[in-house]
Amino acid sequence: MRMTLLFVMTLLLGVAAAQAGQPVAGVIKSLEGKAAIVRDGSQIDAKIGDTLLVGDTVTTDATGSAGIMLEDDTLISLGPGSSLDLDDFAFEPQNGLFAVAIKLIKGSFAYMSGIIGHLAPEKIRIETPDAVIAVHGTRFLVSVEEAR
Repeated sequence: MRMTLLFVMTLLLGVAAAQAGQPVAGVIKSLEGKAAIVRDGSQIDAKIGDTLLVGDTVTTDATGSAGIMLEDDTLISLGPGSSLDLDDFAFEPQNGLFAVAIKLIKGSFAYMSGIIGHLAPEKIRIETPDAVIAVHGTRFLVSVEEAR
């Protein structure tokens, strides 16, 4: 019963996101402290299980951290005092459509490639204010300090 309810809720969230015209990028899998999702100019407190859409920004406060799982099983651990834009995401293997574009505005995150990193690593673009990172089926840690 519990799994059925979880499945129905996930399905309804996906339908609502599709109706909004923004593709689903992933989900908040873990959370410590405070984190928020900025969507269409509005900020909402993040909760475990929240769906993330293309165009969302995920932020954490000075003591917060968030675990994000993208639809292709890419894992992102966002550290304290961080801000991450989910600029683009597409995962339609049956149509050969793959894209990951994320931008770390400030803070830190650990990244572990999912399926797109193995099938189409050239379709992954990770930006910081000073660099673009090429991904080839790997994992890494990035830290960006605020300009003074």
